[in-house]
Amino acid sequence: MLLVRIDVKEGITMTEEQKPGTDLVTELHALGQQLSTAIKALWESEESRQLRQEIGEGFVEVGRQVNSAVRSAQESEAGQQFSEQVKGAMDKARESDLTAKLEESLVLGLRELNAGLSSLVSSMKTGAPAEGEPAAEAETEAEPEA
Repeated sequence: MLLVRIDVKEGITMTEEQKPGTDLVTELHALGQQLSTAIKALWESEESRQLRQEIGEGFVEVGRQVNSAVRSAQESEAGQQFSEQVKGAMDKARESDLTAKLEESLVLGLRELNAGLSSLVSSMKTGAPAEGEPAAEAETEAEPEA
């Protein structure tokens, strides 16, 4: 049994028994500790804090610009025409039974797909061929009659 006592601040202080691979585990642990310390120091640094603040302010400004562009587009004549065209297309779709037919077709297709997948999964569990899947051909064929 390997017993290693580790002091995070000072590293490894005592090893009672060495086994093959112990050095590797020890070095990996030390690397993990060093990376943890380095990442924490970077995160808490003044430069990192300033960078995070600048990035946040940049996103706020991008949001303002996008909102302004959307408002301008909505107020423009082309934007209003586009909005009316979209509303008209939506009204036509609601009035027709096209959406109901599309939904029905999607449901039937998904139902068939689920049934096929269920059959495939069942056949994989039992080792039998799935429904509609050809059975494995026999390895030897009968001799043709002369």
